[in-house]
Amino acid sequence: MKTRVLLTSPASGKTIEPLYDKPVFVRNAIASIAAYIREHCLVDMLCIDAKFEQITIDNLVSKIEDFKPDIVGISAFTYEIIDAGKLASKLKKQLPETTICIGGSHVSAIPEQTMEEFPEFDIGFIGESEQSFVEFINKTRGLSMINGIVYKHQGKIIKTNTRSKIDNLDILPMPAWDLLPSSKEYFIQTSRGCPFSCNFCFNPNGVKVRTKSIESIINEITWLIENKKPKRISFGDEAFGAKNDFAHSLLDKMIELKIGNKVLWDIQTHVSFITEELIIKLKQANVDKIELGVESGNLEILKNMGKGINKEKIIHAFTLCKKYKIKTCAFLVFGHPNETVQSIKESIDFVCKLNPTEPVFAIMVPFPGTKIADYVQNNEKGYIKTNASWDTYRKQINGAIRLENITNKTLKKYLIVANIKVFIYNFRIFDLLLFGLNNYKNILYFIIKFGK
Repeated sequence: MKTRVLLTSPASGKTIEPLYDKPVFVRNAIASIAAYIREHCLVDMLCIDAKFEQITIDNLVSKIEDFKPDIVGISAFTYEIIDAGKLASKLKKQLPETTICIGGSHVSAIPEQTMEEFPEFDIGFIGESEQSFVEFINKTRGLSMINGIVYKHQGKIIKTNTRSKIDNLDILPMPAWDLLPSSKEYFIQTSRGCPFSCNFCFNPNGVKVRTKSIESIINEITWLIENKKPKRISFGDEAFGAKNDFAHSLLDKMIELKIGNKVLWDIQTHVSFITEELIIKLKQANVDKIELGVESGNLEILKNMGKGINKEKIIHAFTLCKKYKIKTCAFLVFGHPNETVQSIKESIDFVCKLNPTEPVFAIMVPFPGTKIADYVQNNEKGYIKTNASWDTYRKQINGAIRLENITNKTLKKYLIVANIKVFIYNFRIFDLLLFGLNNYKNILYFIIKFGK
């Protein structure tokens, strides 16, 4: 008899940040695990990206009840973990024999704490969980022998040995995009891992960068273009170009197949990897946009964040992008360790001079497993410990961080100032109006929550 497996994201609930609560892309994690399960297990499987499809919790529970799964797997970020717990609780009442599993960055960062806080979860999958999930479904070994999980047994929470990262990513089949609805955008991964140690990043994929084969990446992109017809494909790698030869070989193939003429595509990467040689190749491949982490304009903050960047590297990267007329996106964060109003102003002035096509400002989030979370927990580096709810761990409407010298209202005020000033400083009035038009829902929600 086939095992019935259902994979989902948490149900759609209250919209706080439309960008994240109403995503325009389906979840890569669901597609990736589903593909590996389909290849290695005898199952009946259903995938529901409830967040993308905007399915409410009651409707999601109803859909799950109709399917009658033996196993439900929920993929959740930190700000979604409470909603995931609510879903699991309802399912436990309706389907008491079903095993409820939780995966994603939150449980990977604090596995025992997650299982303690949310007793509705039966098993937590830590880190890269394709292999762990298959071993669990196939029951090839007992729970205690499956690396990379946390579970409850006789009232105790047990965490098994750490599972090694998958060195050869080509053992993973193409994500099962066919099991999810079509979307305007897709996030794909050509690699896993990031060699840097930013104090605000948990980095669940580790510091070793592992790449897929060029052939498998091209097959995935081609399949998406032909079968899903997306408007955009984004490379979700933490640091595209970390392996220079690999990046050039991939771009050569994309140029040969004229991928950039068939779909908009973009990358995110580290400023250290931006060279003129790479930029020329990206331009030839018709890249639409390059997203870069600037993070701050203050020298001391840049020095201490563990990202390995400085103003010279940042300026060099943006100068090259402008030279070859490639659109840029700059990410900046307010609320770094020992942040002051003056250092925030330095960041705003710095990004005004960089003049990225898309400036993106956020408030620091003390995600579990990061150095920032440790600083907050210990009242260090200008942070005040809070007991903030997980659903406030958001990048704009943020209630998870408290600074000794700057109020949250002031941080939010500077988010508004920064977004406006970049466009005004560079006489980009039309772009400011376009930014407001494209983000009016986010802006409206931000204004409503401003004083809270």
